[in-house]
Amino acid sequence: MLLCLLATAQAATPTRTAVAKPQLLPAEAWDRIRTGRVHVERDFIDATLAQRLRADATLLQERGLFRPDGLSRLGEARERQGFNRGDRQTYAGGWEASEGDSAARRLLAAKLAALRREASVALRRPSLGRAGAVADERSYNWYEPGASLRRHGDEFHEETKGPKGWLLPTRRSLTWLLYLNKEWRADEGGALRAYERARPCDHAVGATDDGDVQVGWVGEDREVPVFLGEDEHGERVLYDATGRVRGGCAAGVAPPLATIADAGVRLIRGSLDRNEPAPPGEAIRDIRPVAGTLLLFDSVAVPHEVLAVTAERPRVACTGWFHELLPPP
Repeated sequence: MLLCLLATAQAATPTRTAVAKPQLLPAEAWDRIRTGRVHVERDFIDATLAQRLRADATLLQERGLFRPDGLSRLGEARERQGFNRGDRQTYAGGWEASEGDSAARRLLAAKLAALRREASVALRRPSLGRAGAVADERSYNWYEPGASLRRHGDEFHEETKGPKGWLLPTRRSLTWLLYLNKEWRADEGGALRAYERARPCDHAVGATDDGDVQVGWVGEDREVPVFLGEDEHGERVLYDATGRVRGGCAAGVAPPLATIADAGVRLIRGSLDRNEPAPPGEAIRDIRPVAGTLLLFDSVAVPHEVLAVTAERPRVACTGWFHELLPPP
């Protein structure tokens, strides 16, 4: 709940936080994530573990354990999105299942758990450390030649999800991807196209320390995140990271955000119409899916897509999300 806009805005301002050593990622990685950009960490895992995980995914695929997977954050139901085996496929078994090379998956899970704890401190998201033990998502993704995934966002404010909102106690906080493709060339396609901020933001993106999730941006030369929360009277309020109110409505009312936002507020858009240019403030960054490379970014602030695979071999990755607790609705 938003009890003090100014206090929340001050809490949202990023500060560099020391992380207990040994660190898995350098301090600048957290600065990039905190300000709406993607961190790329080469050789996050060694070649041996990457090979074991790639072989594990291949074995599970050969056993028929992958399924076409739609975009969970679209308003459209997955079964109506038209996904098939020519699109993204996701391992349908549990990460802790005994089939395949479960020991390799456990090794990766342990390293990811350490990364989650480090992120919890570095990004000042304390519930990452608590929620992740039960809610984190981990899986394999498999793209056959020609497959792609359109632009989307991984997380949005619960109020924008309609009947699916507030059903779970946690939300996706950080998106991670770990590539398993040996000696993958640029001309083989399959790059992750991230729409990160063109300029580093002066304020922390994604959510406030109180848990109010970001819904948009204001400003041009110096962008400021806009959040949705409640004031001391229980009324819904759009406010920016400096504490300035940017729109709102009465308590108990949930109209589309576009109808209550002030002029100048640019709502975060996961999907775009075909051939529509990227919204102002975004910069396109293409990242090649080379084995051992980790990508980490805020699940709310960075829309992204997977470009078509032009290789004659599949594109394979481990993907998932670190969760944090939601505030009460």
